[in-house]
Amino acid sequence: MSEDYRDILLVDDDAVIRAVLSDMLEPAGFKVRHATNGIDALQIMQEDHPSIVITDWVMSPMDGIEFCRLLRQRKLPHYAYVILLTAKSLADDLVTGLGAGADDFLTKPVNQGELIARLQTALRILEQEHRLNELARQDPLTGVLNRRTFYEVFEMEWNRVLRYHHPLSCVMVDVDYFKKINDTYGHLAGDHVLKSLSQSLEAQSRATDHICRWGGEEFCLLLPETNEQGAHLWAERCCAAIAETAFSSGRHRLTMTASFGVAEWREDLQSPEHLLDLADQALYAAKRAGRHRVVSFGSLASAQSLSAGNEGRYSIEGAGASGHCLIEPSSVFKSAKVPTAPTPC
Repeated sequence: MSEDYRDILLVDDDAVIRAVLSDMLEPAGFKVRHATNGIDALQIMQEDHPSIVITDWVMSPMDGIEFCRLLRQRKLPHYAYVILLTAKSLADDLVTGLGAGADDFLTKPVNQGELIARLQTALRILEQEHRLNELARQDPLTGVLNRRTFYEVFEMEWNRVLRYHHPLSCVMVDVDYFKKINDTYGHLAGDHVLKSLSQSLEAQSRATDHICRWGGEEFCLLLPETNEQGAHLWAERCCAAIAETAFSSGRHRLTMTASFGVAEWREDLQSPEHLLDLADQALYAAKRAGRHRVVSFGSLASAQSLSAGNEGRYSIEGAGASGHCLIEPSSVFKSAKVPTAPTPC
């Protein structure tokens, strides 16, 4: 069983009952917290998210049934398994408790063997629920976040940045000439490339960073507490590490390169999609410039200002209906006289 789920909240207005249950649970390896009523219990659940709740039915000012109903309305990071402690045993009472959101019942007086057995069942259910949640959150090929989950994470990071004005950078990554890899070596080799790239990105990332398979051969990362300069340096390290990584696919020994586009949050951005768009424009510029490189959106904006004056500066407020900024990466590279690269795959 996972130790992560052995945190229990005991909710009972009787101090003796709480003490007796604690004496049963703590020797079995459970970490126990106490609440004397449903109101206090809801506050603890919202702040600390215990995995299992054992709550009495009859309490004041909020009883166990009302507590269950309100708990199920809360948005918690994981499922909370609720055992209702009661002297009631009629079928109608059980139906009422289950309908309110309880998962199981314990009748008073509590038998220690039965209590531990029911908690072992709760641990198995919570472990399985965790596995299913992970599968729903991950890209099945690479194991990084899928796009739906990434949007949820992005929304939370965006709200945090709006509140505290801490730096946040977005990085778009694209495997260079991925279509040629698939066409030459087969789709199995292409899968190996994507797995290898995701592993390289994870190896270079912190626990607080978020990696997503954006689609096809593209990946997207969020780097909290990181400005564009720091994100650019991080991307350069990743770019070099990926190019130095060789892997086998069947009888073939393959290497790959990737292109990176970097952008940071700024106050005139109105949504996560706008930041994604800036990083995507920087990625497009990196591919136009020859691939296997890192381009930051700030450098595009500076180059545009130098080559076109005030008319060419980026502006979210002046964006069209599509939300794209008024930057044309091709004009930046045209002014820099960069040779034309092959058509992106």
